[in-house]
Amino acid sequence: MGSNPFLAYIYINIDPVIVHIGALALRWYGLMYVVGILMGLWFIRRYTARKGITSDKVYRILWWSVVAGLIGGRLYFVVQQPNLVSYYLAQPWHILATWEGGMAFFGAIFFVVPVIFWRARVERINPLVALDAGGLFAATGQLFGRIGNIINGDIVGYHSTLPWATVYQNKNSFFCMGLADPSSCGNVSTAVQPAAFYELLANIVLLALLFFLSRRLRRPGALILIYLFGYVITQFLLFFVRDNLIVNFLGLDWGLKQAQWTSLVVFILLIPVTYLVLRFSKPVLQGEVAATYGIPQKPKPGPKVEVTTAGGEEKTQEEEPEKPGTEEPVEDKQLQDEESQEKIES
Repeated sequence: MGSNPFLAYIYINIDPVIVHIGALALRWYGLMYVVGILMGLWFIRRYTARKGITSDKVYRILWWSVVAGLIGGRLYFVVQQPNLVSYYLAQPWHILATWEGGMAFFGAIFFVVPVIFWRARVERINPLVALDAGGLFAATGQLFGRIGNIINGDIVGYHSTLPWATVYQNKNSFFCMGLADPSSCGNVSTAVQPAAFYELLANIVLLALLFFLSRRLRRPGALILIYLFGYVITQFLLFFVRDNLIVNFLGLDWGLKQAQWTSLVVFILLIPVTYLVLRFSKPVLQGEVAATYGIPQKPKPGPKVEVTTAGGEEKTQEEEPEKPGTEEPVEDKQLQDEESQEKIES
């Protein structure tokens, strides 16, 4: 294969570590996480503003979601490993060692969805509207995560001779460190399908679809469903070219990988969820604020007034708003005003 001059591969020679600062290492993958969060916030700012979610509420929900996503993504990766007991449970500090590689996005979804639902209820906004924004945020952030995967070399396909096959040349890449013979790093015999690049392309298509529909769908919950369906379908298909272990599930040996089994389970669970959303989530009427439409809000406090107590002490208190039906009729007020004017004239 290496002697064929007509084969043109994609060569990647980027060290996953940007710079070492003492014992710490700044990595491209971690940097892409930060960039992904910032770009996700920038991308959804107009969407959340249109839906009536203030920036303060967005930030309050975001920080909870980021923590939940990191924890969920890492834990779901760890529990899938064949050396879970012998390595991770025997040496629990490795569970936190994300720099060793390993984040499973399905785990982030499992943790973040209930967290967003909970925090939206706390903020008194429609949880489905918040989840729709979360889908846009996730689709945006994933783009940069995939760039980190491409640099890391931790998502690769099977051996390939396709013209766009990838050859990793940096000895510190996850791909080269995982080779049976590390000295073959950079050799064309190690060329693989660029699975991370396929994932990147799928993310771009999904994000473009979500952006197009975000201005047209008025039913809360529809956008997050499209994102989730799109994600599980693309994951199921793309893992056919990814070089991952084939596993059994509930005694079934279908030649599928862990993420494909997860995609099937999530796809099945999404069917009744879709029915519930279509059944109970109504389209927001034109002119209404989507985030608070149909959601009870806290009563606004009345204006502050100065009052004097019996002891002559002045205090500031909020004036209670008039209850509906207790307002003095306009006609009675006008009659009282006319009587008062007559008394003054007489």
